[in-house]
Amino acid sequence: MMPRKKKRTIIIVSIILVVVIMAVTLILLYINTDMFKSNSELFTKYIGQNVENMEVFYSEIGKSEYNELLKENQYTAQTQVKINYVENIGTSSENTKNSINHLKLKINEQTDHKNQYHYQDINLLDNNEKVAQIEYIQQKNTYGIKFSDKFSQYVLADNENLKELFEKAGYTEETLANIPDKIEFNKDFESIFQFSEEEKQNRRTRYISIIKDNVSKSNFSKQKNQIIQIDGKNIKANAYILTLTKEQLNHICIKILEEVKQDESILIKIDKLQALLEKYQQNSQPIKMREKFIKKIEDWISKITKNNIGQEEAKVIVYESNGRTVSTSVQNPDYEIYIDLLCCQSEEYYIQMSYKDIISEKEKLFTLKKKKEETKISLKDTKSGNITEYNVIANQKIEGNNGVKNIVAKYEDETNRVEATIEQEINIVNSFENEVILTDENSINLSKLQEEQVKAVLDRVKKGVSEEIKEVTASVIKIEEFEEILKAMGVIKEQQAIQVTGVTETERNRFNSQFEILQGENLENTEILKIMDAIKENIIDMEVVSNRELKLKLDRLDKNEETVTTLKSFIEERKNRRYNVKVEYDETTGLVSDIILTMLEK
Repeated sequence: MMPRKKKRTIIIVSIILVVVIMAVTLILLYINTDMFKSNSELFTKYIGQNVENMEVFYSEIGKSEYNELLKENQYTAQTQVKINYVENIGTSSENTKNSINHLKLKINEQTDHKNQYHYQDINLLDNNEKVAQIEYIQQKNTYGIKFSDKFSQYVLADNENLKELFEKAGYTEETLANIPDKIEFNKDFESIFQFSEEEKQNRRTRYISIIKDNVSKSNFSKQKNQIIQIDGKNIKANAYILTLTKEQLNHICIKILEEVKQDESILIKIDKLQALLEKYQQNSQPIKMREKFIKKIEDWISKITKNNIGQEEAKVIVYESNGRTVSTSVQNPDYEIYIDLLCCQSEEYYIQMSYKDIISEKEKLFTLKKKKEETKISLKDTKSGNITEYNVIANQKIEGNNGVKNIVAKYEDETNRVEATIEQEINIVNSFENEVILTDENSINLSKLQEEQVKAVLDRVKKGVSEEIKEVTASVIKIEEFEEILKAMGVIKEQQAIQVTGVTETERNRFNSQFEILQGENLENTEILKIMDAIKENIIDMEVVSNRELKLKLDRLDKNEETVTTLKSFIEERKNRRYNVKVEYDETTGLVSDIILTMLEK
């Protein structure tokens, strides 16, 4: 018979063990399930899960087994791009007669990612007749282009020491400051928007705590087994509701916006993006993206503050199904926001976001849906009863190692429709037929040339490209029709224009201003020589109008060093003469086309 003391010890240990097991079980249930959690805890849990869902969604949406297969193999691709523009749709004056509808791009491509080889033969066709051709090639770290209609050789450059190359080409120190030594745009761009797990957790904690600290637990409620519709499907979900007054909700929104405005984890990303953009563009004007971002936040805060009066009911509702957040809505008397998101279920991904201004009845609706090999993107904008839609549908069909990709991108409003179609056939191959191999005979590598040689080659290329653009825009593409399409799509404003030079109004003003500022009267020859140095990159010719007047011809993409040398010698020989300087404009493009130098009487 067991001693009483030992028996008592066994009973006590057993009780303690049971209690520990129950405690651990309860802790696990609390951590891993929704049992024992309050409505406020469940609300904050599932509203925070929106961030996780977005991260999963965007990491999965671009994945494709076939794309991964292409990275491991050589393949060829034949692509055709076509644009169709219709104006005054659905009326008796419906019109499809414009030069854009006659054009087609055909691209033949060879790609070998493993060996860093990529070749494209790009042809522009007008009514199936070739009007322009460009060839692009990458071989290891060397990149090149050939304007096949003008030159027989590829113009190459190594993707390293680029600043030195641009210096050889005669670019100013101001421009060189924005030139990187090596271009790695995709790698740089992707790294900017990668957040560490610690950053993600800090953000979730930071913003959810604002809600916790400013709302009473009595404001939270729950409704079980609600039926909501997402993407045409009925889904049973639990609703976790935060009910406030309009004023209380606006107060929380302002608190969150104030936090965003000074959130360095976000602002640092914006700074990095600005640095990247400045690195890859020749623009001396600072972008000031951080300042613009903060100003936008402040404008939102100001707008909310001005309308922050009212005791009307406002709600934030989070819907959860099977432990995943599927929908979130903000219902304010002034506006409504809805976010529906389905992911991590089979091969279907769906997100829809909408914003509606109750007062002005403006509404924006964005939808992205991927199902197996089909992706649909839609943006619908409703304003004053008028509906504008942007739609993209991408399909991919795979048969063995070969694939067909079709993309249809369409813009449509009450009166206009612009539709672009891209059709691509891809074939995995063991080797390329007619593979382009770069040699000294078929290419010129700028990185291996001396300064004068670099300038000479680039002068020839600039002149050839300028001639090509003028020929195509004069005989094939009617720029005014292209402008109308861009205006219809809202890409450029009514007062903007893209003329035969291919520049917008902003770019035209920037180009003109550098010459307009040089205008003056009674200028000494030393000042004229300084002007010549300032504009030498754009002088292409000189015309003697009279014994006292010279006309300098300008071009945005070309120059003639011989003309500049002759002109400077002419001015230096007449040290005691003074000049009036004025500019003249091209009536078609609006660009400064000539500078008139008038010598004054002694």
